[in-house]
Amino acid sequence: MRLTEFSYVQARLQARHGSSPNAATWQALEGSRTAAHYLALARSGPLARWIDGLDEAGDAHRVERHLQACWTRQVDAVARWQPPRWQAATHWFGTLTALPLSDAAQSAGQAAARWLEQWHRLMPADAGDRGLLQQPAVLLLPRLSGSGAGRRASVEPERRALLNLFRRHAASAVAVFAYLALSALDVERLRGGLVVRALFEPAPAANPT
Repeated sequence: MRLTEFSYVQARLQARHGSSPNAATWQALEGSRTAAHYLALARSGPLARWIDGLDEAGDAHRVERHLQACWTRQVDAVARWQPPRWQAATHWFGTLTALPLSDAAQSAGQAAARWLEQWHRLMPADAGDRGLLQQPAVLLLPRLSGSGAGRRASVEPERRALLNLFRRHAASAVAVFAYLALSALDVERLRGGLVVRALFEPAPAANPT
Protein backbone atom coordinates (compact mmCIF):
# COMPACT_ATOMS: atom_id res chain seq x y z
CA MET A 1 0.00 0.00 0.00
CA ARG A 2 1.62 3.24 -1.16
CA LEU A 3 1.00 5.95 1.45
CA THR A 4 1.61 8.80 -1.00
CA GLU A 5 -1.53 7.67 -2.84
CA PHE A 6 -3.61 8.96 0.06
CA SER A 7 -2.14 12.43 0.59
CA TYR A 8 -5.02 14.18 -1.17
CA VAL A 9 -7.79 12.15 0.41
CA GLN A 10 -6.25 12.53 3.88
CA ALA A 11 -6.39 16.33 3.61
CA ARG A 12 -10.06 16.16 2.64
CA LEU A 13 -10.86 13.71 5.42
CA GLN A 14 -9.07 15.82 8.05
CA ALA A 15 -11.18 18.82 7.07
CA ARG A 16 -14.40 16.80 7.31
CA HIS A 17 -13.36 15.15 10.55
CA GLY A 18 -12.54 18.52 12.10
CA SER A 19 -16.18 19.53 11.72
CA SER A 20 -17.65 16.36 13.21
CA PRO A 21 -20.21 16.60 16.06
CA ASN A 22 -18.80 16.49 19.57
CA ALA A 23 -20.26 15.31 22.88
CA ALA A 24 -21.92 18.68 23.53
CA THR A 25 -23.68 18.52 20.16
CA TRP A 26 -25.13 15.09 20.92
CA GLN A 27 -26.08 16.07 24.45
CA ALA A 28 -28.09 19.03 23.17
CA LEU A 29 -29.79 16.93 20.49
CA GLU A 30 -30.70 14.13 22.85
CA GLY A 31 -32.39 16.62 25.15
CA SER A 32 -34.87 17.45 22.38
CA ARG A 33 -38.43 16.25 22.92
CA THR A 34 -39.75 16.64 19.37
CA ALA A 35 -38.52 15.86 15.86
CA ALA A 36 -38.97 19.51 14.88
CA HIS A 37 -36.74 20.76 17.71
CA TYR A 38 -34.20 18.00 17.04
CA LEU A 39 -34.03 19.00 13.36
CA ALA A 40 -33.70 22.69 14.21
CA LEU A 41 -30.73 21.98 16.48
CA ALA A 42 -29.12 19.66 13.96
CA ARG A 43 -29.42 22.27 11.23
CA SER A 44 -27.51 24.79 13.32
CA GLY A 45 -24.50 22.53 13.87
CA PRO A 46 -22.07 20.11 12.23
CA LEU A 47 -24.79 17.61 11.29
CA ALA A 48 -26.55 20.09 8.98
CA ARG A 49 -25.24 18.49 5.78
CA TRP A 50 -26.91 15.19 6.68
CA ILE A 51 -30.40 16.67 6.97
CA ASP A 52 -30.39 19.25 4.19
CA GLY A 53 -33.77 18.98 2.48
CA LEU A 54 -35.46 17.06 5.30
CA ASP A 55 -38.45 18.90 6.76
CA GLU A 56 -40.24 18.58 10.10
CA ALA A 57 -43.09 16.63 8.53
CA GLY A 58 -40.82 13.77 7.46
CA ASP A 59 -42.00 10.40 8.78
CA ALA A 60 -39.70 7.61 9.92
CA HIS A 61 -39.50 5.99 6.47
CA ARG A 62 -38.63 9.27 4.81
CA VAL A 63 -35.91 9.88 7.41
CA GLU A 64 -34.44 6.45 6.66
CA ARG A 65 -34.44 7.03 2.89
CA HIS A 66 -33.01 10.53 3.19
CA LEU A 67 -30.11 9.53 5.44
CA GLN A 68 -29.31 6.47 3.34
CA ALA A 69 -29.14 8.69 0.23
CA CYS A 70 -26.86 11.17 2.05
CA TRP A 71 -24.62 8.33 3.22
CA THR A 72 -24.35 6.97 -0.32
CA ARG A 73 -23.37 10.40 -1.63
CA GLN A 74 -20.68 10.72 1.04
CA VAL A 75 -19.21 7.32 0.22
CA ASP A 76 -19.24 8.19 -3.49
CA ALA A 77 -17.38 11.43 -2.77
CA VAL A 78 -14.73 9.71 -0.64
CA ALA A 79 -14.27 7.07 -3.34
CA ARG A 80 -13.72 9.75 -5.99
CA TRP A 81 -10.99 11.35 -3.88
CA GLN A 82 -9.03 8.10 -3.83
CA PRO A 83 -6.80 6.35 -6.36
CA PRO A 84 -8.93 4.38 -8.86
CA ARG A 85 -7.67 1.02 -7.63
CA TRP A 86 -9.21 1.66 -4.18
CA GLN A 87 -12.57 2.94 -5.36
CA ALA A 88 -14.40 -0.39 -5.64
CA ALA A 89 -13.44 -1.41 -2.10
CA THR A 90 -14.55 2.00 -0.83
CA HIS A 91 -17.94 1.75 -2.55
CA TRP A 92 -18.39 -1.72 -1.07
CA PHE A 93 -17.63 -0.41 2.42
CA GLY A 94 -20.58 1.93 1.96
CA THR A 95 -22.94 -1.05 1.63
CA LEU A 96 -22.13 -2.13 5.18
CA THR A 97 -24.84 0.09 6.65
CA ALA A 98 -27.49 -1.72 4.58
CA LEU A 99 -26.20 -5.22 5.37
CA PRO A 100 -29.18 -7.32 6.57
CA LEU A 101 -28.08 -8.37 10.04
CA SER A 102 -30.36 -10.04 12.57
CA ASP A 103 -30.04 -10.49 16.33
CA ALA A 104 -29.30 -14.18 15.79
CA ALA A 105 -25.54 -14.51 16.27
CA GLN A 106 -25.09 -17.27 13.68
CA SER A 107 -26.93 -15.59 10.79
CA ALA A 108 -25.41 -12.19 11.59
CA GLY A 109 -21.97 -13.73 11.67
CA GLN A 110 -22.50 -15.45 8.32
CA ALA A 111 -23.70 -12.22 6.68
CA ALA A 112 -20.70 -10.33 8.05
CA ALA A 113 -18.27 -13.05 6.92
CA ARG A 114 -19.67 -13.00 3.37
CA TRP A 115 -19.48 -9.22 3.29
CA LEU A 116 -15.85 -9.21 4.48
CA GLU A 117 -14.88 -11.88 1.95
CA GLN A 118 -16.24 -9.79 -0.93
CA TRP A 119 -14.55 -6.68 0.49
CA HIS A 120 -11.19 -8.45 0.51
CA ARG A 121 -11.66 -9.45 -3.13
CA LEU A 122 -12.17 -5.82 -4.11
CA MET A 123 -9.02 -4.57 -2.41
CA PRO A 124 -5.84 -4.11 -4.49
CA ALA A 125 -3.51 -7.11 -4.52
CA ASP A 126 -0.84 -5.11 -2.65
CA ALA A 127 -3.28 -3.75 -0.06
CA GLY A 128 -1.09 -4.86 2.83
CA ASP A 129 -2.28 -6.13 6.21
CA ARG A 130 -5.86 -7.28 5.58
CA GLY A 131 -6.46 -7.78 9.29
CA LEU A 132 -5.64 -4.14 9.98
CA LEU A 133 -7.67 -2.93 7.00
CA GLN A 134 -10.79 -4.76 8.16
CA GLN A 135 -10.69 -3.38 11.71
CA PRO A 136 -12.97 -0.38 10.96
CA ALA A 137 -15.64 -2.74 9.59
CA VAL A 138 -15.23 -5.19 12.47
CA LEU A 139 -15.66 -2.32 14.96
CA LEU A 140 -18.73 -1.01 13.14
CA LEU A 141 -20.59 -4.30 12.68
CA PRO A 142 -21.73 -4.78 16.33
CA ARG A 143 -23.05 -1.22 16.37
CA LEU A 144 -25.22 -1.92 13.33
CA SER A 145 -26.50 -5.32 14.45
CA GLY A 146 -27.10 -4.92 18.18
CA SER A 147 -30.18 -3.82 20.06
CA GLY A 148 -30.82 -0.13 20.73
CA ALA A 149 -29.55 -0.26 24.30
CA GLY A 150 -26.51 -2.28 23.33
CA ARG A 151 -25.66 0.16 20.57
CA ARG A 152 -25.68 3.15 22.89
CA ALA A 153 -23.52 1.32 25.43
CA SER A 154 -20.92 0.31 22.85
CA VAL A 155 -20.59 3.42 20.74
CA GLU A 156 -17.94 5.27 22.77
CA PRO A 157 -15.42 2.39 22.94
CA GLU A 158 -15.87 1.83 19.22
CA ARG A 159 -15.51 5.53 18.48
CA ARG A 160 -12.28 5.73 20.49
CA ALA A 161 -10.85 2.72 18.68
CA LEU A 162 -11.79 4.15 15.28
CA LEU A 163 -10.29 7.54 16.16
CA ASN A 164 -7.09 5.78 17.12
CA LEU A 165 -7.00 4.01 13.75
CA PHE A 166 -7.72 7.26 11.91
CA ARG A 167 -4.88 9.07 13.67
CA ARG A 168 -2.27 6.33 13.81
CA HIS A 169 -2.70 5.28 10.17
CA ALA A 170 -3.10 8.70 8.55
CA ALA A 171 -2.65 8.89 4.76
CA SER A 172 -3.59 5.24 4.27
CA ALA A 173 -6.63 3.16 3.35
CA VAL A 174 -7.02 2.30 7.04
CA ALA A 175 -7.67 5.98 7.81
CA VAL A 176 -10.20 6.19 4.97
CA PHE A 177 -12.22 3.24 6.25
CA ALA A 178 -11.92 4.45 9.86
CA TYR A 179 -13.27 7.84 8.81
CA LEU A 180 -16.20 6.24 6.99
CA ALA A 181 -16.96 4.05 10.01
CA LEU A 182 -16.96 7.15 12.26
CA SER A 183 -19.35 8.85 9.83
CA ALA A 184 -21.58 5.78 9.84
CA LEU A 185 -21.77 5.95 13.65
CA ASP A 186 -22.86 9.59 13.41
CA VAL A 187 -25.49 8.82 10.77
CA GLU A 188 -26.83 5.89 12.79
CA ARG A 189 -27.07 8.01 15.92
CA LEU A 190 -28.77 10.83 14.02
CA ARG A 191 -31.16 8.36 12.39
CA GLY A 192 -32.07 6.88 15.75
CA GLY A 193 -32.75 10.27 17.27
CA LEU A 194 -34.98 11.37 14.41
CA VAL A 195 -36.85 8.09 13.98
CA VAL A 196 -37.64 7.70 17.68
CA ARG A 197 -39.08 11.21 17.82
CA ALA A 198 -41.01 10.79 14.58
CA LEU A 199 -42.55 7.53 15.81
CA PHE A 200 -43.20 8.23 19.46
CA GLU A 201 -43.62 11.93 20.04
CA PRO A 202 -47.12 12.80 21.31
CA ALA A 203 -49.76 13.69 18.75
CA PRO A 204 -50.98 17.32 18.83
CA ALA A 205 -53.77 17.87 21.32
CA ALA A 206 -57.23 18.23 19.79
CA ASN A 207 -58.87 21.66 19.95
CA PRO A 208 -61.65 21.79 22.56
CA THR A 209 -65.15 22.07 21.11
